[in-house]
Amino acid sequence: MQKKSLNKVNFNDLFSQIRLSSYNNDIVKHYDNLKLVGKITPKIATLEIILRNKLDNKLSEKDNDWIKNSNDEKIKKAKDEIEYREKNRNLSHHQYLSRISLGAIIYLIKENKLQNFIMDVKNIDFRDYDSSNKNFFLKNKKKRNFGNIHKVGIILSLLQNLRNRSYHWENILKTTEKNGKHYPRLTTKIENTHIGVDPQKIDLFLSDLIKTFNEEFLEYY
Repeated sequence: MQKKSLNKVNFNDLFSQIRLSSYNNDIVKHYDNLKLVGKITPKIATLEIILRNKLDNKLSEKDNDWIKNSNDEKIKKAKDEIEYREKNRNLSHHQYLSRISLGAIIYLIKENKLQNFIMDVKNIDFRDYDSSNKNFFLKNKKKRNFGNIHKVGIILSLLQNLRNRSYHWENILKTTEKNGKHYPRLTTKIENTHIGVDPQKIDLFLSDLIKTFNEEFLEYY
């Protein structure tokens, strides 16, 4: 009787109809998505740690306590929020650093114009992650290739989007259908050009980013 009762568990009650509807009410697809999130989480974490520390190394050249001493309103707000959560106003620099959001880290990279210092992604080909992608944009009706700064901006935006959606257990396998073709939902826009990552290429995308820092990291996954 107990087994029969368990088999009648209503997944809609446990996961919600709204959530399951994004998987066409298929619980297997829901778990396929969670498995992918689990698979890519170590790679997202690796990239976030690298970005955090590269930024810190650069900003610490001028001030070892740049978080505490920052006049940037966004960083001051982030610092205050961390202190409120931790109920502690005497945190070390590295305690602050480890608690700052990825969004704040990306903001600081762009605000301090450190894209070229943080990443060298000139050899990244966005077509590897979806056939609809381009490596150029149009300006005055002329093709202009994305430079490293453009590519870093695209990558950081995609990474932040992917991290947030993954860690809120959203459906990262979902695509958008238009005129019979499927396009990524994980996208960003720069210079009026959309760049996306096909769900089946998410793992490849993260691996390629890690390779730009040190390919050896991939041996540990």
